Amino acid sequence: MFRFTEEMGLRLRALRLKEGLTQQELAVLMGRQGKGNHQLIGKVERGHAPYPSLGFVADYLRACRASFADIADLLEAYTSRPTVIEQRGYKRVRSLAEKLPPKVWDAVWRFDDRVARSRRKPEPEGKRLSRAEAYARTQVAQHRLDGIVADELSKAGISSGSTIAFRTRLYARKLWGVLNRTDGGHKRKLKLEELDRWTADVGLASLPVLASLAAGIAELVNADEPRPGD
Repeated sequence: MFRFTEEMGLRLRALRLKEGLTQQELAVLMGRQGKGNHQLIGKVERGHAPYPSLGFVADYLRACRASFADIADLLEAYTSRPTVIEQRGYKRVRSLAEKLPPKVWDAVWRFDDRVARSRRKPEPEGKRLSRAEAYARTQVAQHRLDGIVADELSKAGISSGSTIAFRTRLYARKLWGVLNRTDGGHKRKLKLEELDRWTADVGLASLPVLASLAAGIAELVNADEPRPGD
């Protein structure tokens, strides 16, 4: 929440010195020549009076023949910051950091920040954290899936930068999606048949690595691993 910072106090002090005024002289020009007012000016300039009134600041600036334009950059730096509710949301999301691998955390942070900035109104902290946790589960699952694919490609001696490797990774994601997003039965069967046709169309159907890859993915699904897209 807003506090009159030391930086703000130093800016006001510079304006006073520019006019060649002492604190006592400034207090008189402000109409605050009562006992202790110049001491209040000193506290404000040192950042030791965190909540001076708007009227006090306006009188200070007027006495220095200055205006709010002279401190506008500092005020705008504050007003451009996230709201209190948004900052609390960021803090809650940051609590995930120690629970996640660094690469996953980086992705979650970027995702959360992008969504938060796109919304006109701040979300409740709990809802924001739940969305970030769901995205984190998606990222963890994706990293595990990528690890399985990388291991199988390595065993098969397939270069990770080849077209076959690219299509194999795409196959793995498609299969993972089918097994996670469809219940066993007719719908899953149709999706798997569609995936088989796709593998034939792109020249993967006869690739031996697909069988072991499919077995590894099925094992993850049966173990109730986190699901991409949850």
